[in-house]
Amino acid sequence: MTVTFSLITDTFLTQTNLLNILRQSAPLMIVAVAMTFVITTAGIDLSVGSVLALVNALAAISLQAGLAWPLVIVLMLGVGIAIGLIQGFFIAYEGIPAFIVTLAGLSSIRGTALLLTKGYSIPIDPQSPFNAIGRGWVFGLPMPAIIAVVVLAAGFLVFNETTFGRYVTGIGANAEAVRRAGV
Repeated sequence: MTVTFSLITDTFLTQTNLLNILRQSAPLMIVAVAMTFVITTAGIDLSVGSVLALVNALAAISLQAGLAWPLVIVLMLGVGIAIGLIQGFFIAYEGIPAFIVTLAGLSSIRGTALLLTKGYSIPIDPQSPFNAIGRGWVFGLPMPAIIAVVVLAAGFLVFNETTFGRYVTGIGANAEAVRRAGV
């Protein structure tokens, strides 16, 4: 695709366009890191996009209500973790297949996000420091790209250099062998 687009337009390989592509793909890179752990365990999470939508809706509502942006970030991480723990409980302890649990989560969580926002975008004050997270630039690089690179590096290290990462890989390769090994 890169070759095709660079041949049919003279603006594709410009620094501005490449930085814009990097900025726009950063959220997907961050989600991909998390999904790597899920997929490696031979699992599936269909609700990840809906969780992202709900967390973003709640963040915008919280910022509009006047909560400090660092608190909003911590609270939204908590919301995402709570949703993951609830779904994980049904998968791990109730024995419901991940496909079913996360499909139900996809619908109910997306519905909750739509209910909260009434289907409209919620504006965030352009002067808010929170805006810099998605639109800011540091050393000529988009802030979302920097965050994505940090998350990618952390995910790589956790996956390849920690006991947890080995357990994740082991569970995906042979869950019964890992269970019998006492993990």
